[in-house]
Amino acid sequence: MAVGVHLRSLSIPRPDTRTLLGIGLAALSVLLVLWMTRPVATVPVLVAGSDLPAGTPLSELDLTVRNTADSGGLVVGDEPGELSDWVLVAPIDAGEPLLPSLLRAPEVQAAPDLLALKLDRAHAVLGRIDPGDRVDIYASTSRPGEPAETRLIASSVFVVEATISDSTMNGGQIELLLAVDDALAASITSAMNGSDLDLVRVGG
Repeated sequence: MAVGVHLRSLSIPRPDTRTLLGIGLAALSVLLVLWMTRPVATVPVLVAGSDLPAGTPLSELDLTVRNTADSGGLVVGDEPGELSDWVLVAPIDAGEPLLPSLLRAPEVQAAPDLLALKLDRAHAVLGRIDPGDRVDIYASTSRPGEPAETRLIASSVFVVEATISDSTMNGGQIELLLAVDDALAASITSAMNGSDLDLVRVGG
């Protein structure tokens, strides 16, 4: 015996436009509050834990860490790391942050003078030289009727600064400041007169 079942359709009320708009604005307000109250990203920087003297490696100094949202121009990190042997060149008071300009590499301590050198990038590893790199310097000389002679005049010279200047004529140049002592400065300066110089980046 067949039984007939009659289903009544349910009527679901549709929200009006004002309700939908109110829900959207409420959700937007929540998102805005979450965005405005989000924690600000910070990075650690090194700070003097006490009054620090000049002329002492960072590994021997009292350093602490401070988190800051703006680390521009500061020494970032929670420990000296690769800067452990670097020396503070001026005293700073407790609580002051370390600045790169106040630090000197041990290589510069050993060779405290600076020598400027400008070369075409083709003779300087295509300009791929950065501060902190070391370079070997070769000098090539040629005399009429004789084969060119190339000799190594300086090994593992520390690069203090490196600046690239673009040029459409010679492919650009690189300007370097090298850490030298009196003997090394005399050797490089002598080779600059009458010789073509080439740089080889070493140690990495």
